[in-house]
Amino acid sequence: MVNLSKVGDQNYKAYVGPLDRYDFMGATQFRLLSTLGLRSHHKLLDFGCGSLRAGKLFIPYLDASNYFGQDPNQSLIDEGIKKELGESIKDIKKPNFSNLDNFEVGFNEKFDFAVAQSIFSHTNLQLTKKGLLAIYNALSDDGLAVVTIIEGNDYKGVQEWSYPECTTYQPSTIKHVMNEMGFKWRRLYWFHPSQTWFVIAKKKSRLPSFLDTLFLLGGEEVGSSAYKKQHFLSNRLFSIKKKLKRLKGL
Repeated sequence: MVNLSKVGDQNYKAYVGPLDRYDFMGATQFRLLSTLGLRSHHKLLDFGCGSLRAGKLFIPYLDASNYFGQDPNQSLIDEGIKKELGESIKDIKKPNFSNLDNFEVGFNEKFDFAVAQSIFSHTNLQLTKKGLLAIYNALSDDGLAVVTIIEGNDYKGVQEWSYPECTTYQPSTIKHVMNEMGFKWRRLYWFHPSQTWFVIAKKKSRLPSFLDTLFLLGGEEVGSSAYKKQHFLSNRLFSIKKKLKRLKGL
């Protein structure tokens, strides 16, 4: 029977999100990054790794010392190691961890890939910009970062960090932030039950093409209630029409 603990509970799985989606949300991050080209020899930054929801898949996959997980809550990391991977993984794969909590990157490395899933769904605009820029600066010249943000009305609260509550931003606000920072970026159509994926790079040539984002990066959890609500086919067709309309106007 599923333990329906609330998000933010002290249970190491429930603390980081809906308990009944703990497995899926780890798996979808792994599938997204491997689809984008993550291989075992790459260095990966897992920004906000929590209880290793995705780390439990990344750590065994990557070569020794190539996983870098950052989270201010060491107890979550410890629980993830103990209950999802086993203590021996530290000797076999030598994962790196940092507890830096100021939205800078806690490693002196350049990363081939970075992921921040459901981190910028809890930050005000200032902290969102700081964290995005820190991740961007930590990428190698050919690096890619994928992050999630919830699209909606702009968050007007005063708190920098809201958890387990969420923050949202209008697509126009997200676009302005990405462009203001000088990022090369795209909105992805990779499935997420409640948020939107964005990919960020230093080089435009490293981004998936527009058609790739529409057809090759689906990630749907086919048959789930969340999938049925999102109407991915109609969303993609609508996006194609908008893109073609813009091209015709050039």
